[in-house]
Amino acid sequence: MSPFKSKILFIVFIISFLSFSAVTAENINLENLKSDDTYVYSYFNTFLGDYDTTINKMIQNNITYINDSKSSFEKTAYLNSEINVYKEYGMNTPAISVIPHFYDFSENLEDLSGLCQEFNKNLELNTTSSKYFAKLIGADIVEKIHLMKSNLRDIKDISELKKDNETLNFDTSNVEKSLDYLELKFSKNIENIGNVTPSSNLTIFISPKNPLIYENTTIYGTGLNGNGKIIITGPENITENIVLKNNHYSTQYLFKKSGIYTLKLTQYGRESEDIDVNISKIPTKIISESYFEFLVLKENNISGKVIDFYGNSINSGDIIFENENLNLENGTFNISLYADYEKIENYTLKFSESEKYLSSEKNIEINFSKPLLNIQIYSEIGKINKNEPLTITGTYENGPNLNLDLWVDNNPIENFDSNGTFKKEILFERPGTYELFVIFDGNNHYKFSKSNVLRITVTDDDKDINLFTAFISQAAEINWKILILILVILAFGIKFLDILNIFKNKTQETAAKPEFNNRLPESSEKAAFVEKSVLLEYQELYNKIMKKYNISVELTPNELLKYLKKINPKIYYDLKIITKIHEKAVYGKEKLGKNIIKQFHDLIKRVLENL
Repeated sequence: MSPFKSKILFIVFIISFLSFSAVTAENINLENLKSDDTYVYSYFNTFLGDYDTTINKMIQNNITYINDSKSSFEKTAYLNSEINVYKEYGMNTPAISVIPHFYDFSENLEDLSGLCQEFNKNLELNTTSSKYFAKLIGADIVEKIHLMKSNLRDIKDISELKKDNETLNFDTSNVEKSLDYLELKFSKNIENIGNVTPSSNLTIFISPKNPLIYENTTIYGTGLNGNGKIIITGPENITENIVLKNNHYSTQYLFKKSGIYTLKLTQYGRESEDIDVNISKIPTKIISESYFEFLVLKENNISGKVIDFYGNSINSGDIIFENENLNLENGTFNISLYADYEKIENYTLKFSESEKYLSSEKNIEINFSKPLLNIQIYSEIGKINKNEPLTITGTYENGPNLNLDLWVDNNPIENFDSNGTFKKEILFERPGTYELFVIFDGNNHYKFSKSNVLRITVTDDDKDINLFTAFISQAAEINWKILILILVILAFGIKFLDILNIFKNKTQETAAKPEFNNRLPESSEKAAFVEKSVLLEYQELYNKIMKKYNISVELTPNELLKYLKKINPKIYYDLKIITKIHEKAVYGKEKLGKNIIKQFHDLIKRVLENL
């Protein structure tokens, strides 16, 4: 499968997500890093395996299912939020059709986990009242399992993921079987409890035991039939009126302030034992890239957003950056940065704690660097005779007055100033093949830069003529008739050599010009030509890098980029620009300007030199 398809955008996102979320990439098989939907399918398929493991732990009463279900929900909640963020930036991926169904299942799995825990606790108490509540919770568990089976049918029916002409369907059969076993287990438990009536003792319980603010909670217990009151004291003092039937009660409640509360039931002058409940603020997470590359002497921006535990955007609050408080606007933040010299800095973004939300932090790294000066040089011919002047013309972008050096082979031959364009004449005294290029040593605005390389062939036609003359003189001494014959042959030969040289000059002239300086097809053919040339040249570079580092696993351009950042940082930054230009031309079908094309070719040459 070719690594150059447009669906690579989601793979770029997933890898960046793995780098800073609760998800780890340890279990992802590199062989699945393809550019079709195989990677997306494989990634989400791991969730099904996690679901099956968690449900089997519930069947076996292995209490670690609590943390497993919480982890699965956190992963899908954050992933859901990040996919929505990237969607806002125009990155529509196949995962958009997949994540909602996995999110629903993960959320219900966490709810089921809490219900199972409450059920088991009530069974362990082994009182008449606890058995009664266990029976009620068991009915809720069975209802939740039926809802989760419906979620699985939605996952099974996903048809948007493709590999060539094949639809990649999720196999949910193992998870379905595990849910069947779990339902059977609780149905048996409910049956074994039998008919029980709770006692009239005053009791009070809460589920979940330590909820978040604004989280749905259930307050329940036992008492006498009739009216009663739930007394809540703490950050808020509240009295809830309830009615008990069959010696029990159950009511839904939302806590709006965090802190420690005391709850008790009162009825007919009697009170239950108190229970203490710790209500927590909602956890948060900052969503942004972890690594940025910015140019010096230029305004740059960092953007991101803050989400809560459930994946919802937080629309108000403060982000602290370098002792500066920035307000969230519609859940997002923007930070402007400027640097006047090259440096690598580490910063911490912090979301401030509020009455409703917990604080969160994110560490980021920013590399401020100078850009390359894009110098291009040209020659009308690629082959000349010695002592004939060769004219070299050159340009560079946005040209301030700069000092440059002209080099022939590895020797500087002239230092000169230029304001963006220049023209130089060179004389070669000896025949041979020479390499010409221009170097800029760098300044506050640009780093050390080197132009493209021209290869010039210098010949010695005078030497050839002298050899012919000497040969003719010797022939004259032998025989004047032979001399005439030789002159005729030479005349024909020189004419033939002229024709041959004209052909060679034309060939060399074409070879001396950089590929991007060739005349492009007109209008409608131009974009297609540029796209094809960029694709072909990138493929050639890609193959050389894969061969150089003996990489047998097929990687996408951005996966290769991430791999090279660790093993050859010298070419990483040039290759990153090359990859972006390649994506614009091939995937985005954007028309590239002349300067961008020049930069693309120049950077590829430099990467090849540094391999």
